[in-house]
Amino acid sequence: MDKNIQKETFHLEFTIKKLKKKLEDKQKELNEAGLQLEKALLDNEKLKRKLSKHEKPKDEYDYSWSWISKIVFTVAQANKPLRSAEIISVLRVREPDLNHKVSKEKFLSAFLNVAMQHERLIPYKLKGVRGNYYCLPEWISEGELLSEMRQKIF
Repeated sequence: MDKNIQKETFHLEFTIKKLKKKLEDKQKELNEAGLQLEKALLDNEKLKRKLSKHEKPKDEYDYSWSWISKIVFTVAQANKPLRSAEIISVLRVREPDLNHKVSKEKFLSAFLNVAMQHERLIPYKLKGVRGNYYCLPEWISEGELLSEMRQKIF
């Protein structure tokens, strides 16, 4: 019986050693996973900061604005009268939704017309050029485009 108890004790001690070894291995894995998680969280924060720079550009462009406000802002930022094709090319960079439109010209045309109705933009027709240039109201004096703005067109 003494031998059976010794065998049993030896077997239990051996099992305990194996379990301790497994526990140590699992603890190492857990520590490594914790380090990887910390690194991933730091990387995530860095990426969030980079993304926020792109979402909130320095020029205060706001993606929640109406399309009319975005168009007026684009013309104001250019600081010169723009044609619809020029407005589209600038907005395509900032507005991914615009790239999904079948006809960007038709899509923007409706908003340009509303902006003109509400006098947020004033159309300016230059002879010999197809279409209109869109101007801010402060660039028009007595029905004519200010000469400094007219020079920026050319």
